[in-house]
Amino acid sequence: MSEPKTENKSKSKNELKKIENEQMYLEMCEQLKKKYDELEYIKAKLTMQNTDLKKEILTAYGLSRILDNLINNCFDVDMEVVCLSESLRGHLSNVIDDII
Repeated sequence: MSEPKTENKSKSKNELKKIENEQMYLEMCEQLKKKYDELEYIKAKLTMQNTDLKKEILTAYGLSRILDNLINNCFDVDMEVVCLSESLRGHLSNVIDDII
């Protein structure tokens, strides 16, 4: 007669263990989902920042080109200013080629 009680106890222990394992699995899935959502938010934020930075670099490049053209049209500009303008334009051009 003691066998059925032992068998029932082992069944109930197995069922409890199975429920605990399922609960742990569900908790881990929830943690993974939270982490995934957090990483997706960070990725979207970085993508927006990256796009904004690219726009700023392109704007700076465009302004340096305008400045360079204005300097070329003027006759009485110091050579240092001409060199700085050309260096800035060249550097921004390299950045655009490498990054954008």
